Formats: sequence, C-alpha cells, structure tokens
Amino acid sequence: MVPLVSHTMGHAGLAVKDSDGWILLAGDAYFDEDEMHPTHPRCAPGLKAYQWLMEKDHDLRVTNQERLRQLVKNHAEEVHVICSHDPRELERDTGHSLDTPIVMARRADISAPYVTH
Repeated sequence: MVPLVSHTMGHAGLAVKDSDGWILLAGDAYFDEDEMHPTHPRCAPGLKAYQWLMEKDHDLRVTNQERLRQLVKNHAEEVHVICSHDPRELERDTGHSLDTPIVMARRADISAPYVTH
C-alpha cells in the first residue's frame, strides 16, 4: 500500500509485482492520464474542477501527483502507474473497448469472471 492522500485523507495506492515489474493502481490520485506527463501535466477542465471540489488537502494532492509523475519519469521501465478513472488507460490496459459493455458472468467459475455481450 502506498499513501496517496488526494480526495480522501486515507487514500492509498496499491502496488503489485508481476513478472513484468510493478503495477501501481493509484486509485483517485489523478483522474486523467495526461496529469502524469513528466514535463507538461494537464487535466481536462471539468475533471480538474471535480478534483478541486473533492480534495481534502490540496497541497498533499498536488504533491502526490508530482511524486507519481517523478515515478513515471524515472522508473517507467519498472513501474506501470494507472488510475481508477481514465477510460483511455482502462481500454489500453485491458484491451477492452468501452464501446462494448462488460457484465458479470452468472456462474461460479472464478477463472473467467467476465463475459462480453
């Protein structure tokens, strides 16, 4: 678990190591993958306003985003950082188009928990 205070005081990311390196699910620490650009971070105006409205500690939220940018900049070969809200990241990382809904399967087979329609 990685402390990432943002819109809640107890917010944390989850780091998982797999055969390709580390994956850091940063949760709600950022909402738009463009916020992680190492030299020119940006965020869609609506998302930026929503983050501002929901944040509990502005300085900590901004500091944590900068920490994540530095992680991406300095360790991109070792760590893949993703958030919980950017649909582009979801599509790219899952290989699933958001144009096709995912629904929970109605069976107990845990090895294949999702089916597409």
